[in-house]
Formats: sequence, C-alpha cells, structure tokens
Amino acid sequence: MRNLLRFLVQHHFLILFLLVESFSLFLLFNANPYQRVRFYNASHSMAGRMSARIENIKDYLSLYNENRKLSEENARLYNRLKSSFSITSADTSYAGDSLMPRRYLYMTARVINNTVNKQYNYITLDKGRNSGIEPEMAVISSDGIVGIVKTVTPNYASVLSVLNRDFIISAKIKKNGYFGPLSWEGNSTESATLVDIPHHVKISKGDTVVTSGFGGIFPEGYLVGTIDNFRLKGGNYYEITVRLSNDFRRMNYVEVIQNFARPEIETIENSVNQ
Repeated sequence: MRNLLRFLVQHHFLILFLLVESFSLFLLFNANPYQRVRFYNASHSMAGRMSARIENIKDYLSLYNENRKLSEENARLYNRLKSSFSITSADTSYAGDSLMPRRYLYMTARVINNTVNKQYNYITLDKGRNSGIEPEMAVISSDGIVGIVKTVTPNYASVLSVLNRDFIISAKIKKNGYFGPLSWEGNSTESATLVDIPHHVKISKGDTVVTSGFGGIFPEGYLVGTIDNFRLKGGNYYEITVRLSNDFRRMNYVEVIQNFARPEIETIENSVNQ
C-alpha cells in the first residue's frame, strides 16, 4: 500500500492528465457521430491487423507439424500404389489384407543435417535401424530423388546425397526410354550429368529424366529433372546436363524406400558375375 501511495504521489500529474484526456475523448466521440465512426473504424482496422499478424505467427509455428503430417500422408499413399506391389514376386511380405506381395515400402524421415557446398555432400536423417532403415535404400522427396542411405545407427541414417561425387544411378529419358549413368560432377547444386545416350536418339531441352529402375535401389519412374543442355562427346554419345527437380538447399521431409526384391536380385546377379 505504501508503494502504491508513493507511486500515485510521484506520478499524480501524469495520471491526472491521462484521466482528463480519456474523459475528453469520451465526450468527443460520444457527442460527435463522425468522430465516433472514424474511431471505431480505426480501432477495428488495428484489431484486424493484429489478429492477422497473430494468425500468421500461429501458422508459421504450425508448419513443422503440417509438413510432418503431409510427409506421413505421402508415405501412406505411396504404400498403397499398385507399383508398390508385385504379383510375380516370391516375397512373403504383405500389406494389410492385400493379396499381392509388397515390392516397396515407404518410410517417412526428417532431415536434421544437410550439406550442399562440398564435393562429397551427405544428408542426416532422424531415423535409423530401429525404424527399419538400412544401407542401400533409396531416398526421395515430393520433388524428386534425394540420395541413397549409406550408414545407419539405431536412431539415425546418413544419406549419400545426389550432390556427391560418388553418387551414380541409372536414369532414362522418359519419352523414349533410353538410359545411362547419371552422376554429379561437383559444379552446380542445380544440375547433374547423364551420359551414354546414343547420338541418333532425338532429345530436346525440357525433356523429362526419371529413374530407370535398374540397380534395385530406386523404383522406376521417379523424377530426376529435365534436360537443360546437351552436346556430343566423342561423336557417338551425348553428354546431357540435367537440371535437378529437387532444391537441395531446402530439404525437410523425405521418404526412404525399401525394396523387398533387392536381396533376390543381388543374389542372382552375384551368381552370374561369379
């Protein structure tokens, strides 16, 4: 109480001024309809702007959960695609009550570390062996291919990024099916190089490049990018610059793909090589 009285005594002029000012404004707005309407409009406009800013902040803070939910929903949809099952496969893993054996299984993971400015870039995921992730699994996002799982621990996985000099997969031109090895030469984060396409093949800038499905890691048909430029190399084959569809500077959630047929494919291929 003593502190309150001291405060009132020290600031009584300011308090009196605010009271008189408030009373004056009350009389002004109450006696003049025009000023009253302007005041209400201004106050409602200010309240609206504040509410909009608060909602924008809430929306920004909820993006993490929304992105996670969207990625999980994508995985569920991928797992229900017909291409995720194989009638001829001898695999015994089944999804739900489906009569078709499962060929591919999609698992959602979040990117917790990502490098793009090195010659050998890697991506770290927040899931590992305990979540079913193993080495040599493909990693994609809603925008295209991301990389290949290389190392796993119980709770984390390290992914060989497309932006890595050691990365190489088989890719094909979607419109004609011609395929070749695709790799990253360490120059631009926006492009990779596709080679061994014969010179007689008709190609154009803007043609879509997708995964060929060869190698048992990436399923067939996943987006890699579009042809940005090309030139003959050695006279018989094209060297094609592919503009990557993925922006590796803003990776967030990804899908890790398990190929149930891969062990059998490796077994038969290794027996032939031996």
